[in-house]
Amino acid sequence: MARNLRLSPQLSLPLEAVTQKFAVLGTSGAGKTYGSLKLAELMLDAGAQTIALDPVGNWYSLRLAANGKGKGFSIPVFGGLHGDLPLEPGAGALVAKVIVERGISAVLDVHLMRKHQRKEFVTAFAEELFHLKKQSRSPVHLFLEEAQSFIPQKIFKGEERMLGAFEDLTKIGRNYGIGWTIISQRPQAVNKDALNLAGTLLVFRTIGKHERKAIEDWIEEKDLDLEKVVKTLPSLSDGTCYCWSPEFLRAFEKIKVAERLTFDASETPKVGEKPLKPRELSRMDVADLREALKSVVEKVERDDPHALRRRIAELERQLKSGPKATSTAA
Repeated sequence: MARNLRLSPQLSLPLEAVTQKFAVLGTSGAGKTYGSLKLAELMLDAGAQTIALDPVGNWYSLRLAANGKGKGFSIPVFGGLHGDLPLEPGAGALVAKVIVERGISAVLDVHLMRKHQRKEFVTAFAEELFHLKKQSRSPVHLFLEEAQSFIPQKIFKGEERMLGAFEDLTKIGRNYGIGWTIISQRPQAVNKDALNLAGTLLVFRTIGKHERKAIEDWIEEKDLDLEKVVKTLPSLSDGTCYCWSPEFLRAFEKIKVAERLTFDASETPKVGEKPLKPRELSRMDVADLREALKSVVEKVERDDPHALRRRIAELERQLKSGPKATSTAA
């Protein structure tokens, strides 16, 4: 088991990072998702439990090697276009229960859910995860992609319970072993209390003045004097970031994130280039999980056209690969 998490040639994190609080910020395409997935790779390689809430649909890539063909990490994917098992909006608490009781890592891909469905699922998931971890303390790291979707600064009607659930996780969760990483291209839209709780900031290229103001507020909260550095944020190259960690690492470093081991599904397609098409994920043995989530699976497969099409495609593959029927003349 790895004892250090080498995020870049310039920076290694101790394994205790699993229960620490991170914020990964930067404009679209600057490398924040790439860097977050690299951090997840390192934790998984060290044997740590990680959970990703993914409203974008890129985190399934942890299952594939960097070339999009070989195998990556054996982490089950729930929901989305590549899920081993489907997700259903009303199943948040049950999914949390299964993950905690089995101590498994997981990607929860909620990007196919409508906004109100996603809120229903993640609210119940966060509440149950927090409740169960109070009774079963152990290290786990929660990645919140596009964190403003789950813990917003501006609250609309009906989001109060969701915000409360994630506030519990971010404010008190570390007492029970819950570390977290909030990932956002719009830090000003992330709940300020949660952002200020982050002990380590990884900031990629940031252009907008409102985004830089939110970062400056974090710096002031930590009594740092890095005004000149903030002004250089718009010029950072892809994959390069500043790591500010005044307490946990007691470090300020400009780093280049190390190359990932798994497929980069978040890479923006380039004009004139043929995008690398990953192979379909090989199915994991999730029979026990399927049984634990039997009611969810049956409901989704009954009602969801995406699940039905996947099932039909699976049956067609089985028919093609099965033994050919032979006929005998009478």
